[in-house]
Amino acid sequence: MASSSVPLSLCCLLLLLPLSSLAQNPGENRQFRYRHEECRLERITGLQPRQRFESEAGVSEYFDSNEQQLQCAGVTVIRRTIKKGGLFLPGRGDEQGQRQLFTDQHQKIFDFRQGDIIAVPAGLVHWCYNNGDSPLVTITLLDTSSSANQLDSTHRQFMLAGSRQKGETKEGSFSGGQLLRAFDTKLLAEALGVPEELARKIQREDSRGEMVMVSDGLKLIRSSSRSSGGQEVAERERETRDGAGDRNGLEEALCVYRLRQNIDNPRQADYFNPQAGWITKLSAQKLPILRRLRLSARRGVMRPRATLAPQWVINAHDIVYVTKGRARVQVASDNGRAVHDGELRQGQLLVVPQNFVAIVSAEEEGFEWVTFKTNEDALDSQIAGKLSVFKGMPVDVIANAYRLSREEAFKLKFGRRDEIEIFAGL
Repeated sequence: MASSSVPLSLCCLLLLLPLSSLAQNPGENRQFRYRHEECRLERITGLQPRQRFESEAGVSEYFDSNEQQLQCAGVTVIRRTIKKGGLFLPGRGDEQGQRQLFTDQHQKIFDFRQGDIIAVPAGLVHWCYNNGDSPLVTITLLDTSSSANQLDSTHRQFMLAGSRQKGETKEGSFSGGQLLRAFDTKLLAEALGVPEELARKIQREDSRGEMVMVSDGLKLIRSSSRSSGGQEVAERERETRDGAGDRNGLEEALCVYRLRQNIDNPRQADYFNPQAGWITKLSAQKLPILRRLRLSARRGVMRPRATLAPQWVINAHDIVYVTKGRARVQVASDNGRAVHDGELRQGQLLVVPQNFVAIVSAEEEGFEWVTFKTNEDALDSQIAGKLSVFKGMPVDVIANAYRLSREEAFKLKFGRRDEIEIFAGL
């Protein structure tokens, strides 16, 4: 993990996807998302976190999932800050135990750094340890509209360890109690094959919250070198063939997938304009696991006074989180009404529903953001620049559509003709 990590996590309805769902039809993976009434938005505004949970080693801040724009997108968003030396405790799942005295076995561990997108399929136990030199900030998007959520569109997080303080969330909004405390101690001890006293210890109340401090650092088994995706597959095949490593279900079934991709390097940007900024897109073509999650992402950096081309998303909702700076953002609904016209600044969240058109103009300090999209291969349609929809129309069609002269229509068609999506200020 980098010494100054501020990574961005992309998570998909954690801890709810059963193993049998891995072969499901991707087209059936949206049971709540496209609800017409919830997406009939008259006005949208930049959102701030509304609920806050303090732990020994950090803070969890929840954006209000009852907000209509988040209901429309079918997602829950959480911002977590983990102190240096802090451990975000694992959620519900079947954890592999020790088999030999003083000998540990666990799944592969990977480092992540600022700008990483981490895809976590539902049902996987995960944890996070900050071994950097500064606080670690993560943005987690959970897809509550996935068909893996068989109950309703509410996020439910079941914790294997830790706790949340009572009375800091609306009734029914979240469930986050320590899962093992609900069982009879004797029965739990028998199931785990441990003494009752040990079972009683793991069931005891813990006021430290869901993030705890690790005083002497974690003792972990690390591979001697970092493997590429293909090497990871080969390594797993060797383990299976040789009988090394015990399988424990969903985590083993998905461990061969590459789960992370960095999108914070301008040298790898999809669109780069030296005077305006850059944009990097992350879809299932670059990170195949996203096809199972049916999510994608985008990272953007705009220089002062730069403009983002007016555009809409054909097949997804956009959930925009501002990581730095400020911008003026205007959004028009699909019926031509202005639903947002105002400033969006660092730490705020804004949902731009499918087929709503947005235009962004960076302020003096510039504007940086990450967008989560509710489709693994989201398609944008732009109204200006080299990829403008006008470029495919005859000049006479544009002239008659807007009652322009041919000269004016030509200027409209070929304005920003050499720039793509992100434009320098005039």
